[in-house]
Amino acid sequence: MAIRKKTEEPNAALKKPRRFSFETVISVMNSIGTAWVMVILVIINLDICGRLFFNYPLRGVPELVTMSIVALVFLQIAHTLKVGRLTRVEILLDVLQKRLPKLRLFCEGIYHLVGAGLLAVLFSASVPLFTGAWKIGEYAGAEGDFMLPIWPVKLIILIGCIAGCLQFLLIAARNFRQMFQSGTSGKGERP
Repeated sequence: MAIRKKTEEPNAALKKPRRFSFETVISVMNSIGTAWVMVILVIINLDICGRLFFNYPLRGVPELVTMSIVALVFLQIAHTLKVGRLTRVEILLDVLQKRLPKLRLFCEGIYHLVGAGLLAVLFSASVPLFTGAWKIGEYAGAEGDFMLPIWPVKLIILIGCIAGCLQFLLIAARNFRQMFQSGTSGKGERP
């Protein structure tokens, strides 16, 4: 009979404490957005059924859906960038990839820097809108019927702008790093 030595659990070395990373934050934001889409679908269907079967619609559904669409865009924009699903035309980039791959990386880097700049400008323009909505208690809907505060959506816009700007900068840094790596053909990861 063989004697076994008591060794450490094989997965113990692999178990590291989880760190809170930017990737985790944007994944959570994306998950919240996805869950919120499902909630909105249920609310819309309840409103339709209420109108159809009981002649009694849910109050505030148009306002809730309108505000939710804006919030969803900003909750999910950083993750959309990360996985390379932001809509863009790549005809010129594909031609550059074949002939001048480093120029393609440069163009993509500039594109991502411009995107970061645009989100930074949007953030700057949205701060006064958020503080104003917070201070005066701005709401959507009709007083006494349905009132929905606007400041949470304005806050989501600010958070989404920061996350999107950071993601644009991370991708731009990767583009420029790949461009300057020696021996790189530019065929690395595409955003």
